[in-house]
Amino acid sequence: MQPGSALRTGVEGGASSVLRLPGTWILLLAYLAANLWAWVGSEPVTTWDSGRYTSGDIFLFLNPGVPPTFLFSTVSNPSVAVFLQMVIYAAAWISFALSILYSLHRSWIRWPIATLALLASLTSPLWAWNLVIGSEGLTVSAVVLWMSTFVWLAQSARSRTWILSTGAASALLVTRPQTILFVVPIHIVVSLWWSRRHRRPWVDVKGSLAVSLIILLAASGWSVYRSALLAKDDVYSFRYALHNLVEKTPSFRQYALNESPPCEAIPTALNGPQPWTDVIALDNTLIGLCPETFIWFKSDAVSPVTWVLYDPLAAALNFRDVMWGIALPVGSETSVLPSAVDDLLLPVHNVWLATGVALMLGLLLGVLGRVRYRVTLRGVVGVAIAIGSVTLYLFAVWAADGYDVIRHMVPITTLLPIAALVLPTGMSGGGPRARGY
Repeated sequence: MQPGSALRTGVEGGASSVLRLPGTWILLLAYLAANLWAWVGSEPVTTWDSGRYTSGDIFLFLNPGVPPTFLFSTVSNPSVAVFLQMVIYAAAWISFALSILYSLHRSWIRWPIATLALLASLTSPLWAWNLVIGSEGLTVSAVVLWMSTFVWLAQSARSRTWILSTGAASALLVTRPQTILFVVPIHIVVSLWWSRRHRRPWVDVKGSLAVSLIILLAASGWSVYRSALLAKDDVYSFRYALHNLVEKTPSFRQYALNESPPCEAIPTALNGPQPWTDVIALDNTLIGLCPETFIWFKSDAVSPVTWVLYDPLAAALNFRDVMWGIALPVGSETSVLPSAVDDLLLPVHNVWLATGVALMLGLLLGVLGRVRYRVTLRGVVGVAIAIGSVTLYLFAVWAADGYDVIRHMVPITTLLPIAALVLPTGMSGGGPRARGY
């Protein structure tokens, strides 16, 4: 029997046995009950840009993601809309939990890792976004579903599983087009890893390869198109530039003060008692006070690429300082878990500590569960590409806006600890007998 066919046979048996375990149903039913209980006692939350998603204009350039606009404009009752958003969220996390139980079916550690992942999904920095009428909730669900396919692929040599992973990646691109900066590089890395792990030469899966390429190229093309439309909007670029003028010092502020036509109103606002209020007020008054400066702030001179290249080192250091102390935004005050448990599982002010602890916990459980880790040069390069592309995305988000930056980094910062806990161990397999390494 060939290694690939042996792996397929063993994995399919493990997957079906997972669904026959009483513990699986107890875990998933308890999780569904917790989600429903939290929704019953909650109210939908609106933000300053919720109106964009309820307007009904799916193709409005200000709404680059289609699914959020479709959901909130089609379902007129906000409570029903957030309920459907929660159902999608729960389904994505159930897929994630099942993938863990599936991949680690030879080891007892599948239960604590799957349980921790589901508990973490109930913390306020993640679950509360289900109540928000915006794009964050569906984006979190799309990322979780995509991540779950990584773990499914660890023990599935079937090409249709890979096609489903490509579909999940494409769904994320349609939901949040700006994520193309990391979705495509990571998906290529995962695809190459899957091919080598299961010894599936591309010539053997050329049909699946063609289907996957068509799906991914179509989604990527749409993503680029929608992102470009948003980037060309001078209303938002002007507003974001004013945000950056206050928040990004010395990087953007120094650039703007040096390069823009002189306008006394800007330093006056920046040095006043309320710089945020005074600078944001320039949104309406700058055109009358300093027309030439207003035109400069409405031009490509304030685009992230332009101002970052003006002084890349200053921008990089500014980004480092901000990210070191980055906090996790919370969509609402609703918490499914007791506050002490909520803070312990996903600390709002310690994302890097939480990520480090989660990584060490996942690896420790893997060692105790006799998971075989293998470090290779290709693996190191793949992880470097993944981390680099995610960092580039976070940098682009930071460079574009200085006001809602922590909210715009959802779901990456909120999901980092969960990814650190699950992916290194879940993608390595279930134990010493696992094949395809």
